[in-house]
Amino acid sequence: MRISRIYNNNVALTSNFKGEEVVVIGRGLAFGKRKGDMVDPTKVEQTFVPDSSTTNERLTWSLEQIPSEILSLATELEQELINNHGIKISHSFIIPLADHINYAIVRQREGIEVDYPLTLEVSQLYPKEVEFGRHAVELVRERLGVQLADKEAIPMALHLVNSQFAYEDMSRTYRMTEVFSQIFEIISTVYGHDVDQSAMSVVRFVTHLRYLFVRADQKSHEKRHGDGPSMPMVTEAIQTGYPKAFSCAQKVLLLLEMHLDQELTDDELTYLAIHIARLARELWDDDSTVISPQSI
Repeated sequence: MRISRIYNNNVALTSNFKGEEVVVIGRGLAFGKRKGDMVDPTKVEQTFVPDSSTTNERLTWSLEQIPSEILSLATELEQELINNHGIKISHSFIIPLADHINYAIVRQREGIEVDYPLTLEVSQLYPKEVEFGRHAVELVRERLGVQLADKEAIPMALHLVNSQFAYEDMSRTYRMTEVFSQIFEIISTVYGHDVDQSAMSVVRFVTHLRYLFVRADQKSHEKRHGDGPSMPMVTEAIQTGYPKAFSCAQKVLLLLEMHLDQELTDDELTYLAIHIARLARELWDDDSTVISPQSI
């Protein structure tokens, strides 16, 4: 790999034999080197491909400001997610994750306290991502010797949520999380019970809602295809057989349309009602027979 740009003694941007740009990290790998020199492969400890959506200015600023050991840790965490957990990441989140870790360490050393909104909601809605955040906090403690607060797992979890859905900034993820919390408040009010957000039906519902946001962002409102009955027939059956779930779904749909600023389809209303009916059956022993979304 040939050096295209040197950020510091330990980090450089290179071009590989395919002409692809690759960031290489390793102790002293760029020391005494110049643009155009070859990198000693024995000194390369970590590599990652910069995301195409990251501007050169943003990449340069980040790689010059973030210590190489933090970049290396963030790279390792991404590879764990991909290789060990099979999590699909829409774009690289190494830079934003490393950036957050870096400033979290600075704040910890300077004694600056930060409160994160939606901590409870994030913990309930994204348990796998929060587990990742806790692992990241523990690795920082072990590798870098910095005792980050447990609550730093929350923003790290949100960085993972954000990266899976290719949002350019965190504001969309925060907004999505707030809406999910409001949806479960509606369901709880309609049914008169608290919602156990660790239940499998709730997890499936949250997954459905997350991808609903993605489809809305992509302006993709194509009807679902499958071997089951047509959606108008299912909509009528759900409305007749599960009026409470359908009524609740209508309230949820109105909330979603308000936040997404677009009209959703009757098919989406039907799917919301099916998920709510399943949720009510699992959590509160509703004796109705619930149609599985997978069967449609």
